[in-house]
Amino acid sequence: MRAIVEIRWGPLRGHKVVLSPGEQLRVGRTERADLVVPHDRQMAGLHFELSWDGAACALRSLTQAAPLALDGEPVAGGTVSNGSWIKAGETIFHVYLEEHTPPRRGAGAEPSPDKDRALALLESLPLPLFAVLDAARDDRILEILRESAEPHRSLYEGIRGEALSEVAPYLASTPPGSSLLRRLVLEGWGRRWGIYLTSARPFKEVRTHLRRFLMVLNDADEKRLYFRYYDPATLRAFIPACSGRQAAELFGPIGAFVAEGESGGALRFEAGASRGEGGTTAPMRHDANS
Repeated sequence: MRAIVEIRWGPLRGHKVVLSPGEQLRVGRTERADLVVPHDRQMAGLHFELSWDGAACALRSLTQAAPLALDGEPVAGGTVSNGSWIKAGETIFHVYLEEHTPPRRGAGAEPSPDKDRALALLESLPLPLFAVLDAARDDRILEILRESAEPHRSLYEGIRGEALSEVAPYLASTPPGSSLLRRLVLEGWGRRWGIYLTSARPFKEVRTHLRRFLMVLNDADEKRLYFRYYDPATLRAFIPACSGRQAAELFGPIGAFVAEGESGGALRFEAGASRGEGGTTAPMRHDANS
């Protein structure tokens, strides 16, 4: 088990550092630190240290000139639990233990042939793989993401996005050999947790592209609509019916989408592939203000 330190807000939000047993992490504003937070002028050059021995995570202040808080309480040191948060300067750090929380009993996390086939397909795709997950479906989704070393980030932005962080759609990287991918498939396949996609573009560019589709305008009546394309039921209905223009816009830098089918099998939609005829989807255009 590893310890995961994540910056939750600010210019470095989403940045994670992973500690293997026996490792330490020094955090501060200057390059003397292992994790540098240069924009936080309230943080000391070397502010605190975390040590992980595989069983316990220890926090120690490295300065007397600036305060340190653990779960909201001023401290000079202490033991950090899974899910604890640390405040140094104006920056909040969350600490999680990798795969610390097991699946809930009776939550549908049992293996199945459909899950095995879906995982085999996802692991066989040639381009880097990402997941888009709907945190509103199950609070277990965020629990898994936070206890994973892989990067993840909400597709929402701003103050409203922060307010909706517990129910937002999230983009997560699932590289080859990722235990995150196996956990998501084992626990979420068949439960409409989200969709998967491939792209050769960096995480930031994929996220920017996906954000374009969160809200759309219906040309027929100019109404703004939420487009929950990350719901497998929505995606598998939309792609075969959409126009060529809509398909080109949706795919963009994406090589393929993978979603669970209605009967539990895996459906793959590739960029440029035939999408059938006689689509009935209403024309849509992107809302530039979303």
